[in-house]
Amino acid sequence: MGLFNHIWNTAREWGYTNLISPSTGIKKFKTTYRDIYVEDFVLEKIYACADQRMKDIMDTAYLLGQRPIDVVKIHSSHIYDGILHITQQKTGKKVRFEIIGKLKEIIDRRINKENQWLFTNKWGGKLSRNVLSHHFAELRLQAMETYPELADEISKVQLRDLRAKAATDISLIYSTEDAQKQLGYS
Repeated sequence: MGLFNHIWNTAREWGYTNLISPSTGIKKFKTTYRDIYVEDFVLEKIYACADQRMKDIMDTAYLLGQRPIDVVKIHSSHIYDGILHITQQKTGKKVRFEIIGKLKEIIDRRINKENQWLFTNKWGGKLSRNVLSHHFAELRLQAMETYPELADEISKVQLRDLRAKAATDISLIYSTEDAQKQLGYS
């Protein structure tokens, strides 16, 4: 409705009409947003059902606090001078991460001369966001079957929730400013 109003007002500004927008006075519905924090005990159950590749994906998403689309785009060319350089697809914001600790272990294990993408599909090409979502949905179902007592909590978890978890955990341990920098927020 906002886009329609913008178009109508622009048309009025350009002289195509002098009428008010037909959507004036129309009742709008409130948008509800997801509000979820993945508790450690729920994440541990999902993690326990994951294979090594999915564990590495989950660890990378959490360590970097990046969107899944940015995690699957990581290529060896984004790494130089011991720094991982990511340009976020959604915002274009550039963020950098020092490659140390667990992130270094994952990168050393996954990137080699034959494999330049951090995460690959079954043919060795770049893992797509859709395939990743499908694999995570399968993992979530497996975790729900394995831990039926937590099925309700597990069913609500999406891979993108690791970004919010990372931000919350960083802000609790360090500061809100550190969390904003990690996520690429100004």
